[in-house]
Amino acid sequence: MRICLYTDTALPKLGGQEMVVDALARQFLSLGHEPVVFAPYPRKLTAQDDALPYPVVRHMRFYSTQYFVSWYRWFLYRHYRSSPFDVLHCHGIYPPSYLAALLGDWLPVPTIVTSHGGDVYEQNVRLQNPTIVERCIEGLRGASALVAISRFTREGFARLCPEATPRIVDIPNGVHLSAFKERVAKPASFDFDVEPKSYAIFVGRLKQRKGVDVLLYALAQIPATGKVQLVIVGDGEERAAWESLSSQLGLTDRVRFLGAVTGPAKTYLVQNARFGVVPSRQWESFGLVVLEGYASGLPMIATDMPGLADLIQPETTGLVIPPESPVQLASALQRLFADDALVERMSEAATRAVQPYDWSNVARRHIELYQRLIGRKLAAA
Repeated sequence: MRICLYTDTALPKLGGQEMVVDALARQFLSLGHEPVVFAPYPRKLTAQDDALPYPVVRHMRFYSTQYFVSWYRWFLYRHYRSSPFDVLHCHGIYPPSYLAALLGDWLPVPTIVTSHGGDVYEQNVRLQNPTIVERCIEGLRGASALVAISRFTREGFARLCPEATPRIVDIPNGVHLSAFKERVAKPASFDFDVEPKSYAIFVGRLKQRKGVDVLLYALAQIPATGKVQLVIVGDGEERAAWESLSSQLGLTDRVRFLGAVTGPAKTYLVQNARFGVVPSRQWESFGLVVLEGYASGLPMIATDMPGLADLIQPETTGLVIPPESPVQLASALQRLFADDALVERMSEAATRAVQPYDWSNVARRHIELYQRLIGRKLAAA
């Protein structure tokens, strides 16, 4: 099967959508299919497409998100004419699905649309523009199926285009279980010393909606143990403010801000944590950090919101708490710091729960969807 993954952002930019497209393309290739990633040239970065195992076809960057957008459909059509594909999977509603819808019968293949969250978030600045909203709706109307990676994106699809609701298919994002299966040795260059299984870990961008300040207030309410109790992995605009808050709360010896950490060092930190914490105060489209924690055998504490809570079985694989609640978060932290048996039981349950989310399983679910849609297309011809 020839599969075109059309995304408005791809590697070398690093983010959730880019990593999902890359993971799917690699899995499709390993399953014997022929994926191609179709994307605009990146801004301020140099494309390194030759290093990837699958082909990448680039088109001109979008001049504007509002003006002349329809003209870019001819890049997609030219790509189809020169290298026909059997299915078009648009990652991002706008512009990709809008351009696919404009081609109509000129593009006689099933079109699938996946939202990665931001494009259905009610406060997205694009959705304040009536013209762009209409174009998003046109793209969803023209799609053969909409892939919801979580309850957050399912609800977003339904809110934006209610008539498309019957065509929503639930397929989550995945996680590379093999990357966490083997224990990673402490990197020789890693100068951070912390006792394994003695600390909670937060991994993510240090931005306001991630709620790390709530986590710090919660930690300040529970007893110190004389050890590092919280490791914060990530960087962002709030780092300086939250480091200052940590100092003000008297947590300097109990918290470590490590900045951006990737590769084996990040895996080592996650694998050796006692549990993970995701204290987000606003939307999360999909809790990949929850799955990475599960893959490492960690129970997870997360706030009760779509995209996060859907992945946690309360009292089985972790704990769910209200957002903006340092008191209840403190209680959850204290429970998992104090109860070894509970942590062990949740760890075993988390390891079992994450198995269906391996990227190989998620990719097969996509292939099954593609095959159904192609069959329907042929039957209707």
